[in-house]
Amino acid sequence: MAVWSIKIVPGAAPGAPAQFVPQLQPGGPQGLLAQSGDAVTWNNTTGQHHQPWPTDQNFKPLTPEQVGPRGSANYLSDDIAPNHSSRPTWVVTPSPTTQNVIYYCSLHHPGARGRITITS
Repeated sequence: MAVWSIKIVPGAAPGAPAQFVPQLQPGGPQGLLAQSGDAVTWNNTTGQHHQPWPTDQNFKPLTPEQVGPRGSANYLSDDIAPNHSSRPTWVVTPSPTTQNVIYYCSLHHPGARGRITITS
């Protein structure tokens, strides 16, 4: 099991959405590359609150009923205050409906988008 961190950084220009940048990986269109059972945390380096929230492949946020309560496989993180890290740690769990890609956004700022590609 690997432990991964995704840094939430300010957008490239004023008014641009925050970015999710995988640490210790090149990032890119696949986002974080992780395996089933890996642990993932987010580190918010922005001045705004963010909450990683799962979406469909078009980045439409899932409903709270689809995500489930804290501790469920789809629940990525609680709200993350500026300059804090996520809680709880999310454990990568593939789902037949995601085709091994977890799409997510910031619940508070849906223009901030990321993905986690589950590799074998």
